[in-house]
Amino acid sequence: MICFRCKKEIGEKDNYYEMVEKSNGKIVKIDYVHKVCWDKFLSQLDSAGSSLQKSNYLLNALGNQMGKMGMLPPQEVEIKC
Repeated sequence: MICFRCKKEIGEKDNYYEMVEKSNGKIVKIDYVHKVCWDKFLSQLDSAGSSLQKSNYLLNALGNQMGKMGMLPPQEVEIKC
C-alpha cells in the first residue's frame, strides 16, 4: 500500500486510514494514507482557514479606515423585507 499524500510505503503495522469511494453502493476506489500525513493535511486546512479569517478582518478594517478618510466612496446598504 502506498500513502496517497507522501507517496511512501505503508507498513502492515503502521497507523493508517483507508479512504473508500463508493458509487451506487459499489466500491469504486480505495486509497490509503498514513495517519500522520492525514493529520498534517487537516492542520494545514485549519491554518489556512484561520489565515483567511485574519486577512478578511484586516481588509475590512483597512476599508473602513479608508472610508473614514474619504479615500473610498460611501457604501450603500439595501435592506429587503
